[in-house]
Amino acid sequence: ARELGAEIVTTADEDIVEGILRVAREQQATQILIGKTTHRLPFAAGLVDKLIERSGELDIYVVGGEDSPETSRRRYRFPEIHSGIQQYLISVAIVLAISLALVPLRPALGYQTISLILLLTVVLLPLKLGAGPVLLAAVLSAIIWDFFFIPPQMTFAIDHLHDVMMFGLYFCVAAVTGVLTARIRAKERAVRVREQHASALYGLTKDLSVARSLDEVVRAAVESIKKYFQSDAVVLLSQTDGDIFTEAHPASTFIIDQRDFGVAAWVYWNEKDAGRFTDTLPSTRATFYPLSGPRYPLGVVGVHDPSGKRLTADQEALLRSFLGQISSAIEREQLHDLARKTLVVAESERLYKTLFDSLSHEFRTPVAAILGATDQLQQERQFADGPNAEIVKDMHDAATRLNHLVQNLLDMTRLESGLLKIKRDWCDVGDLVGTAVRKVEDLLRNYRMTIQVAESLPLIRADQGLLEQALVNILHNVSVHAIGATEVTISANVDQDDCVLVVSDNGQGIPPAELEKVFGKFYRGQGAKRGGTGLGLSIAQGIVLAHGGTLWCANRSGGGAQFILRLPLGSPPPSVALT
Repeated sequence: ARELGAEIVTTADEDIVEGILRVAREQQATQILIGKTTHRLPFAAGLVDKLIERSGELDIYVVGGEDSPETSRRRYRFPEIHSGIQQYLISVAIVLAISLALVPLRPALGYQTISLILLLTVVLLPLKLGAGPVLLAAVLSAIIWDFFFIPPQMTFAIDHLHDVMMFGLYFCVAAVTGVLTARIRAKERAVRVREQHASALYGLTKDLSVARSLDEVVRAAVESIKKYFQSDAVVLLSQTDGDIFTEAHPASTFIIDQRDFGVAAWVYWNEKDAGRFTDTLPSTRATFYPLSGPRYPLGVVGVHDPSGKRLTADQEALLRSFLGQISSAIEREQLHDLARKTLVVAESERLYKTLFDSLSHEFRTPVAAILGATDQLQQERQFADGPNAEIVKDMHDAATRLNHLVQNLLDMTRLESGLLKIKRDWCDVGDLVGTAVRKVEDLLRNYRMTIQVAESLPLIRADQGLLEQALVNILHNVSVHAIGATEVTISANVDQDDCVLVVSDNGQGIPPAELEKVFGKFYRGQGAKRGGTGLGLSIAQGIVLAHGGTLWCANRSGGGAQFILRLPLGSPPPSVALT
């Protein structure tokens, strides 16, 4: 039932039907499933009939099937002896001893008084013995009283009617009194067990609540299992990222071997009990239980009793309650550690962004000065045609690259900080493409450019400056990384409710393993040329996503790569009245 996800509830009650109905109402159940009873006493209401009669608003479902030969054999076997042979022998010995002591006292006391003494003996036996030994003592004392004390003695015959009635009443009183006393003792034991369980759970909860680290939680769990179950325990915790454990916790009191470790791994992945006293891998020395969490398994606990005894049903229920509390405490500490690490990472990220933004802005002024100076030098004849022209050109190219890098860093900072504001306005896609191509015409001078913009393409409402930057970054990436490409094509058309921009080349394409990675921040493909930081495509995708669009890449069937940019068209632009 536990493997199927059921919760086991154990209770004690004088009436089975009342106990079932009480637990059902406490658990707010609406349906009760019960097995069909195939045998019962004549003229007596069965368990199912009583349930249906008293169920009230609860629905009763009776399930059953054909009996197997094994079930039939089990039904008629002798009842199990729960009190132990020793208790039965003790009850017989006590009755015989009292009877022998009363034999010489019969003339003085009379057989009626002797019956009361024997009855007192039977009433006192349940204080130490179970119901079975008490019933045996009641039957034996009645027989001894009849045979040795009721006239005529040494026979089972009874001459007087009042002696017959006294004998019957004696037997009934002895049996009923003994059984009732045994029931009271059983209830007392049940209350004591519940009290012990409640005390054990309280002690474990208290120890776990004061634990301030994962190690203290595991240590408290191992000590509690040792204290309340007299068993050694081994704890194997999963890693922070949810991966399987690699070794046992140092606080464990039971050392496992390689076979036990394999069983623990099976329990971790399947989240089911295994090991000794189970149907799965029972040859191991310990019983392994999973520590389940809401996201992934938290680990495994192995319990080993040095005496080799199996846990009772009550002990197993208590152990599972222990495991639930231990799992909650472990998850609490893991979440606490994760929150602490997240706070450290957040503070580091904030400091990183602050320094990043400050340095990027500080770079812009000197870079702009260098660009302005090199532009002025290139316009002067002595530097444009002289021997220093190549040096001036290299300075201008380096300053341009540095300016592009700083711009990318600033754009990435704005994207990640959420400060990027979209200023939408009506813009023409043809103008957007033309402006972007002119900004990188020096980089694309070795490629044959083809621009195809559909005449029916309407205006789109977007931030033209940001979209130009995204398209510039894509074209810059093509110019640097499109190995073997000689032609670059830019097409724009309408596909349903979207404007689709496609930038393609006829190079070698992108390795399939890198198609999902090229938009990652600071990612540079295998065999990429020197230079660049891997931010261009990441910034372009961020800009497109901020417009509510999508950007991805794919390889063309005829060779080469293509970047597909889709932007929603939205409502059509307002019409302009001509006067």
